[in-house]
Amino acid sequence: VALLSGVHAGEYPPIAANIRFMRDLDPTQLRGTIVSLPLVDPPAFYSRSAFVCPIDGKNPNRCFPGDPNGTFTDILTSAIFANIISSATHLVDLHCGDVFENLAPFTICRGSGNAEVDSVARGMSEAFGLPYVVATKPTGAPLVGTTSAASAGAGIPAITSEAGGRGLLTEPETQMQLRGIANVLRYLGALEGDVEPTPGQRTFSSSNGFHTPVAGFWLPEVDLQQEVTQGQRIGRIENLYGDEIAAIQAPVTGMVLYLTSSPAVQEAGLLGSVGAV
Repeated sequence: VALLSGVHAGEYPPIAANIRFMRDLDPTQLRGTIVSLPLVDPPAFYSRSAFVCPIDGKNPNRCFPGDPNGTFTDILTSAIFANIISSATHLVDLHCGDVFENLAPFTICRGSGNAEVDSVARGMSEAFGLPYVVATKPTGAPLVGTTSAASAGAGIPAITSEAGGRGLLTEPETQMQLRGIANVLRYLGALEGDVEPTPGQRTFSSSNGFHTPVAGFWLPEVDLQQEVTQGQRIGRIENLYGDEIAAIQAPVTGMVLYLTSSPAVQEAGLLGSVGAV
């Protein structure tokens, strides 16, 4: 099992959970092998850079499986894919909201079109045990350049967890990630014991981002986990005089999964996402 965190280096609960899980793991209780990489992007971590590597300005989770002849992030992701992911039978990539994101805890498995791979990934995502699962159907290829897309393309079931955010190291979300790692390893038979159940876990078929048409000051009018209907007003963009310059509407009917927590937004910037059944 490949266990990654810090692909986005401002996501601290996943990094802490990866480190703590491996330090506390009794290897005599393990069937198989875990290769853990707690911090994929050290330059971004030490510079406190959100989303992108400061050396070349690229988002590592849009660059997998990488390019050994590219820029720094391409070479980094190529080395990780070639030496860690491609040797694994399963991938768990731990994430949360980055410095400017607030989200409800959920696990993602993106449909690849490979029924066997997708079935195992779906089971892993449910076993991880967060309250929500986003299990997208294959509509062409998964989001290009992500760890999960590259892994699925290589026939490796992969999931992405999301718990925590806003640039904070929070213990409840760290515990969610720790519990999730152990649950997935139990599900795969790598650790003894039964998967801890998650009563009331809810599954969405898609995560639907919404964006701002203009740069300005973002003021959401809904909360995380709030139910919304398609076309409902869910926030506004103001200019720096306090005038409303754009109304933001829900793209689909569903539940608010995450919101950009920074009021400062650029034109076409992502504001949040709604999970649809």
